[in-house]
Amino acid sequence: MKSIHNTLFFAVMIIIFSSCENEWLDLLPSDKIESNIAIKTIADARSATNGIYYQLQRSTYYGGRMSWQADICGDDMRTWGNSSTRSGVTYSYDYNPQNAPSDLWDQPYSVIRLANNILSIIDGIEVTTAQRAERDYIKGEALMSRALAHFDICRVYGYPYMKDKGASLGASIVNTPLTSDARPARNTVFECYEQVIIPDLLAAIPLLSDNKTNSKARFNKWAAKLLLSRVYLYKGDNVNALREAEECISGGEAAGYALYTNSNYLAQWQTKYSTESLFEIANITGQNTGSNGVPNWCAANTSNAYHEMGLTKSFYDLLNADSNDARLKVLRKGVNYPNAFPAFILKYTNGGSLPLESNVILYRLSEAYLNAAEAATKLGNQNAKAMNYLDKIVRRANPIKSITGTVTLGMVLEERRKELFGEGHRSFDLLRNGMTIYRSDDVESRMFLSDHAKVIDWNNFRCIFPIPIGEIEVNPNIVQNPWGN
Repeated sequence: MKSIHNTLFFAVMIIIFSSCENEWLDLLPSDKIESNIAIKTIADARSATNGIYYQLQRSTYYGGRMSWQADICGDDMRTWGNSSTRSGVTYSYDYNPQNAPSDLWDQPYSVIRLANNILSIIDGIEVTTAQRAERDYIKGEALMSRALAHFDICRVYGYPYMKDKGASLGASIVNTPLTSDARPARNTVFECYEQVIIPDLLAAIPLLSDNKTNSKARFNKWAAKLLLSRVYLYKGDNVNALREAEECISGGEAAGYALYTNSNYLAQWQTKYSTESLFEIANITGQNTGSNGVPNWCAANTSNAYHEMGLTKSFYDLLNADSNDARLKVLRKGVNYPNAFPAFILKYTNGGSLPLESNVILYRLSEAYLNAAEAATKLGNQNAKAMNYLDKIVRRANPIKSITGTVTLGMVLEERRKELFGEGHRSFDLLRNGMTIYRSDDVESRMFLSDHAKVIDWNNFRCIFPIPIGEIEVNPNIVQNPWGN
């Protein structure tokens, strides 16, 4: 198990991608570069940035755990297996400081280390006039990555911001390269938002590309605005959440992004770099998340697919109440569960019959509409906007339906769960709003939930992960989360 100072200080090797599909990744004849000593040119900086995307791609981060954890911990998705499966301990809320996964502590700090190495050097790299835009772009990518990593640590290890206005402990802020003797203490969630997450995103946005064609598999301005709108929602800053979501919608659509239509909903999910995909992690032959990645977890078309994550019966019944809902098109029965309801999702199948080569979408334009609707609803005096944004998602799912009258938070969150299931939101959405997660044993269950896993709210110590015990042992300045209280 890595500790912060090991993850952030010691020189590790960045794996460099190579892809004919993404020519910007073809940078060096070598496949390795020492990140903290070799950044001397703009090409070196681009290579180091690839290392960030590699860390994000791994099955221990967005290629896997970060993309499924919030769903497995919620009420819409479940582990279709037993307690020995990869997600069993998380699904059953049976983790403790000794056995809790350390991935979502270690991996974000790997991203932070790489981002800090780039940011400490990038402004000093000499470039030609023609290279200045690329240097700015790389700096923006590093800033967005650092913000995202701190945000994720706060979401997983810190209590929701609105529980106590960010007073609980979150991440250890690390915004410069660390020395070998560094033992950073944890900062509050408030400090993380105010000192790193929001400032880094605000600084990144004007530096990032606004061009859809030139930003495949790279962070761009519209993905950053969507992430910032999400951050503001978590913080309870609905004015800024609405503004950023609206700018993401208008700017993104002007750049060529568009919501899926009712008729092409499934086809777009099966297409890499689809019309509303603001950012997705690229997976190709030989360079992908592997069998432990979320695409293989959700795959249900072959008997050797994991069939790890699927819908709960209660959520399927909710979605299936409208048999004409387009979102039912991304469901199918699993080969290993031929008699079950369509529980497995096709949101990670854009590689066709090869799930390992499916890209993983992190930011979709649909979320921007839902963020705008939620923020407008919470403001109380923006019902027309709330109706407009929510209606776009409802009508897309079923054109004969529409939104009228006063939009409530419950309406927005129900539509949000229908649209974003399997994409890593559900338990975060409930907890950040001070709501309770209610879970029950499901049909065809191979494991049964203990009482402590059936009702979770933000006062329950299990709603956040304990800090990995290895970090506590190495760094005496790290305070463990309340456990068993």
